Amino acid sequence: MTDSLYYNPFLRIKEDTLKKLMGAGKPYVVIQRFQWPGQPLQKTFLLSAYADEQEARWHEQELRPNEGKAQNLLDLNQYQTVVTLLKNESGVTMFFNKTIDVRHEKRLQKAYVKNVSAYIHYISMKKEDHYDVRIFVEHGRLKAEITSGEQSHTAFFYDMIK
Repeated sequence: MTDSLYYNPFLRIKEDTLKKLMGAGKPYVVIQRFQWPGQPLQKTFLLSAYADEQEARWHEQELRPNEGKAQNLLDLNQYQTVVTLLKNESGVTMFFNKTIDVRHEKRLQKAYVKNVSAYIHYISMKKEDHYDVRIFVEHGRLKAEITSGEQSHTAFFYDMIK
């Protein structure tokens, strides 16, 4: 299999990342399940960080049952729970909910262009001049919006590339 099949542009979370988030005034996090090719189901998570506790709670309310949970890193017990998950022996991998940078977003699109093209064909979207694909994170879920002229279709990015 090619490297691009498993290309993942998300930053892996480590304990120093948590400290940086807290230092940047974002101590409220939501940790939720994350599906990605090459990553084990039930062992891969995405972390979203917020400055405002209410925003984190709002995000948590958008999750399905058992999909994830909000944590307050200012609470020592909750901080320790998250740090324990980050230890190698836990078997859990956790990523930050934003791509590393714009260059990585472009590489993400390039790595999966064939998969996305096949998905567009599968949904029978008609081409009006050209297709635009915008990849974004909403409530910790990676999505893609495909537009062509007046048509628009949004889906989970994982469903397009699996």
